[in-house]
Amino acid sequence: MQKFLKNHVFSLIAWVLILIISVVALPNITELTNAHSDITLPSNVESNVAQSIENNWGAKKKNTYAIALVFNKEHGKLTDADKQAINNTLDKFTNDKSKYGIKDTLLPDSNIATRKKLQSKDGTTWVAQFNVSKKGRTVEQVYNQMNRDVKTQGLRTYVTGADVLQHDFSASIQEGIKKTEAITVVFIFIVLIIVFKSPIVPLISLLTVGVSFLTSFSIVTNLVEHANFPFSNFTQVFMVIVLFGIGTDYNILLYDKFKEDLGKGMDKYKAMHDALRNAGKTILYSGSSILIGFTALSLAKFSIYRSAVGVAVGVAVLLVVLLTLNPFFMAVLGKKMFWPVKKFTGESDDKLWHGISASTLKHPIIYLAVLAVVTVPFMLMYSGHLNYDDTDEIADSVPSKQGLLVVQKHFSKGMAEPSYLYIQSKHRLDNEENLKLIDQLTRQLQQSKDVSFATSVTQPYGQPIDMLYVNNQLNTVNDGVDQARSGLGKLSKGANKVANGANRLRDGADQLQDGTGRLQSGAQQLVGGTSRLQNGAQQLQSGATRLQNGSNQLVSGAARLETGAGRLASGTHALQSGASSLQSGANKLQNGANSLQAGTKTLQNGTQQMANQLQQLSSQLSNQLSGSNKQQLAALQTALPQINSGIQQLNAALGNSVDVSSATSGLAAVQKQAAQLESSLKELQSAAGSVGSSVSQADVQLAISAAVQSAVKDVPSDQKQAAQQAATAAATQAVQSVVQKAQAGANTDKLKSAMQNATQAAQGLQGSMAAMQQSDLMTQLQSLKTQVNTLAQASNQALPGAATALNQLSSGLSQVQSAASAGVAGANKLNSGAAALNSGAGRLSTGLGSLASGAGRLNVGVGQLNSGAGQLQSGLGTLANGAGTLNTGLGTLANGAGQLNNGVGQLASQAPQLISGIGQLNSGAGQLASGAGKLASRVPQLTTGIDTVNSGLGQGETYLKGLGSSAAADTFYIPKEFLKNDMFKKSMDVYLSPDKKSAQIIVVFNSNPSATEATDESQELSAMAKKTFQGTTLKNAKVAMGGQSSKIKDTKSVASGDFIRTAAIMLIGIGIALMFVTRSLLQPVYILGTLLIAYLCSLSINQWIVKAVLGRSMLTWNTPFFSFIMLIALGVDYSIFLMTRYNELKEEGFTTPSSRILKACAIIGTVVISAAIILGGTFAALIPSGIPTLIEVALTVDVGLLILVFILPITLSAAVKLTYEGIDFSKYFKRNRTNNN
Repeated sequence: MQKFLKNHVFSLIAWVLILIISVVALPNITELTNAHSDITLPSNVESNVAQSIENNWGAKKKNTYAIALVFNKEHGKLTDADKQAINNTLDKFTNDKSKYGIKDTLLPDSNIATRKKLQSKDGTTWVAQFNVSKKGRTVEQVYNQMNRDVKTQGLRTYVTGADVLQHDFSASIQEGIKKTEAITVVFIFIVLIIVFKSPIVPLISLLTVGVSFLTSFSIVTNLVEHANFPFSNFTQVFMVIVLFGIGTDYNILLYDKFKEDLGKGMDKYKAMHDALRNAGKTILYSGSSILIGFTALSLAKFSIYRSAVGVAVGVAVLLVVLLTLNPFFMAVLGKKMFWPVKKFTGESDDKLWHGISASTLKHPIIYLAVLAVVTVPFMLMYSGHLNYDDTDEIADSVPSKQGLLVVQKHFSKGMAEPSYLYIQSKHRLDNEENLKLIDQLTRQLQQSKDVSFATSVTQPYGQPIDMLYVNNQLNTVNDGVDQARSGLGKLSKGANKVANGANRLRDGADQLQDGTGRLQSGAQQLVGGTSRLQNGAQQLQSGATRLQNGSNQLVSGAARLETGAGRLASGTHALQSGASSLQSGANKLQNGANSLQAGTKTLQNGTQQMANQLQQLSSQLSNQLSGSNKQQLAALQTALPQINSGIQQLNAALGNSVDVSSATSGLAAVQKQAAQLESSLKELQSAAGSVGSSVSQADVQLAISAAVQSAVKDVPSDQKQAAQQAATAAATQAVQSVVQKAQAGANTDKLKSAMQNATQAAQGLQGSMAAMQQSDLMTQLQSLKTQVNTLAQASNQALPGAATALNQLSSGLSQVQSAASAGVAGANKLNSGAAALNSGAGRLSTGLGSLASGAGRLNVGVGQLNSGAGQLQSGLGTLANGAGTLNTGLGTLANGAGQLNNGVGQLASQAPQLISGIGQLNSGAGQLASGAGKLASRVPQLTTGIDTVNSGLGQGETYLKGLGSSAAADTFYIPKEFLKNDMFKKSMDVYLSPDKKSAQIIVVFNSNPSATEATDESQELSAMAKKTFQGTTLKNAKVAMGGQSSKIKDTKSVASGDFIRTAAIMLIGIGIALMFVTRSLLQPVYILGTLLIAYLCSLSINQWIVKAVLGRSMLTWNTPFFSFIMLIALGVDYSIFLMTRYNELKEEGFTTPSSRILKACAIIGTVVISAAIILGGTFAALIPSGIPTLIEVALTVDVGLLILVFILPITLSAAVKLTYEGIDFSKYFKRNRTNNN
């Protein structure tokens, strides 16, 4: 046992066990890296605020990968067959969304907007965008599936996107790490062989460092997996480089001291203890400084910077391994450790450092001045311009990077990674006022510099919708006004015609009245004449009778008869003149009535058009308020209380049913019983020594079952069966192995070992129960309860306002409908009046036509009567002249006189009726003249009113046209009914969140989204948006820019600010450690100053190297930070090596500071140069990785180490000389006097 302790065998056993556990417990590195590869920024930065809004947007975006499918034809444009093939491929994805986990799509041939934005202008490239669910799938699985199925004949296809590119970046780093690890191991092995001239020392060194790395990396990754320990793509690679670099350096220091002590004749145990005491102290001092430096990174806010704290864990484990595992090899192997070397001596003095230090001690000020002259220009020439484009870290040969380059080539560079401006309000945004503000902001964004285009809910195609702007709407109104004015003009002309017709009607009526007056007078004369004619006829008859008795009476009667006939002719002539006048007046009246009818017809048409337009408006309003819309309003009013009630019930149900404490206590119970099971197995292990080949397997099985049942008796019933099965399986497998070995004759030691494995299985069960208890399931349940309770409170607050708003909306719309209906009724009444006026004018025209026709027939009859009277008069003359003939025809005359007497009697009897009719006609003509006069006097008033209205419309039209051509008309206005338009609903579905309280505006830049122009512009645009919303309903809205450009801007701000802060913390921590190591206040300042000079110079020189060799104009943004922490933390090692040796030499007889620093430089120079070569070579192993950041960090560190090798002996020697001894200026004065003499 003493020999085991002396040879540190237990240390070996312990580290073997630790190594086995570490390897077994190591999680899946690829999945872990992918899960923690994203850059984590503080939650209050703008890009994270935007990401938060997006995460709460809805199911289509929450917890999804953003994937882009790129279709490109390498030579020529896409043909119709190519386009059809692309659509067929996309149909395969959209028709089976569940298979691919697709939540949302944006396809290049689905509508006008996507054709404009997702089809390249050169006709060679199409892009389709998908949101794919993350649930249960890694981005690698999604990529592989979609990349396999996107293949399209005749086209180049790519699967790309931010998530895919990030995955490929992580994969590239993993591949680079594999190359680095292999190169590092080979390089260190070769260097150690050269240094120690032995193959055994390199193997031991690599073994100890390898154990350190595997153990520490397992610790870090498990902390990442279970405790959210900081981690990034770079954690593993820097742990490899740092541990293998400084671990090898420390081993060289330790082995070199051990070899030196062996050369002094010490036995291996004494040499081991002396090496551990002296070199081990230096290793502890140096390692502690590095540990403090990397531990200080845990105070960084930036996730990438904080992820380097994993190196501190590695350094801590490394120190323990080197100082506990190395003694085993030293004690066991002794001098054989350096086989085949037989001569054991320490390292000889280094001539380079000795020479530099000696020269500096002679002329410290001169050397410091020369150093300043050489280094200051390099430090001042560093530009500080950094490349924040992470896609540059991916090789152009990677398919996802090729897809990105294709999109940038055929679209704008910003098309592949657009920015998203999010606007989150506490109220809904789907209304005219808020949509107007969004449209105004969209137009401002489109006019901003470096913006290719911007799309929003009001401009889904990136262009304004004409019908939603006042100028377009004014054009429509002006067209209606033009039509109304045209109708009013026609109505005015018709009214003028009505007035003219009324005047002509009045004149005709006056003429008719005058004619009927004369006709009435003639009729009265006719009555008198007929009376006299009747008397004459009677007398003629009597005279004819008497004539037969005497010729004298005949002559006398004939003379009187001729006189009466003359009078009859005169009366009939007057009657004929009156009838002609009556006919002429009736014709004029008929013409006026026809004109009146035409005017009233025009008036009727105008009023009918007005009534139809009002009826159409009323119908539209009725349609909007009738049927399903009213039902929907009513249903919504009814549903709001129901929704609130449902939310309250859900809140109550969660509050009563989700018992987090019981689940927690159940898991605790399982863990407790697992501990009891472990105790039982330990007892069984202790009794294993007495178990022989007679062990009964059945008894063991019964014992296990009983123990397990007892262990899980307190477990809740829903978990009891699973816990019992898991415990029984684990215990049975372990114990059966023990029993089988015992029955096969296995020895007691193997039986104990098997029982120990069983005990470890029980411990594993216990650990699993603890992990379950520590998981965030309980937290998630508690969070769900809290969120539902918050939702219930918000629902109670929102319900009254929503119901009131719905009632006001319904009431307002009903009032608008009533007003429109009243307008329709008034227009119908006006139309009815115009129709009645038209009908009356028609009847008047018809009556006047009949009057003219009767007057014509009367005129004909009177003419015939006049002709008969003339013939009568001529006959009477003939009678008077031919008395003989008369006498002959006396009989005939007597007969004719009788007939004449009868006819004149009939005429006399009808004459009163004629007189009465003519009187009525005269009275009617008077009334017609009066009515026509009134109509003629009132029509000008109507015409004036119509002209006034027309003039007013003309003035309004002039104003509207002027407004339409002004800048004020270029204003957004959306009618309420347009919000229900199908096209606009699709736009709202894309650009507004499901609750309509958030909006997004997609902004695509002309430049690369990662370029300085785009990153600066991105958040300037969001600031402009906030300023635009000041004093509006969106003044309190949350506005944030998301996307690659904004994230890079935030990364730049956080990284630069945190760099200075973290660097200061790191320098202070290392400075404090150096104060304890060097036991000085000034020496830490000199050391840190030297390291900073080396860092700044190396960064500036590396900037030139990268530009000249790699063709890159800027360093990657991570390079300055990682180079700083590596160079400062690792470079401080060499300073500690030197100053520790400096302090030790004081006890060895070196009395003056100059002599001590000179001797220390000579001794440590070889160690430092060897260490620098190994560390530099280790970092150089990063160059073949192909990752720009790693290459640049490697070059910076290597250049910095080279600078340190030369300036460290200068600065520290000069500092020691000037600080502790000063300068003897008297020597210079004496020398000058001697020269003068």
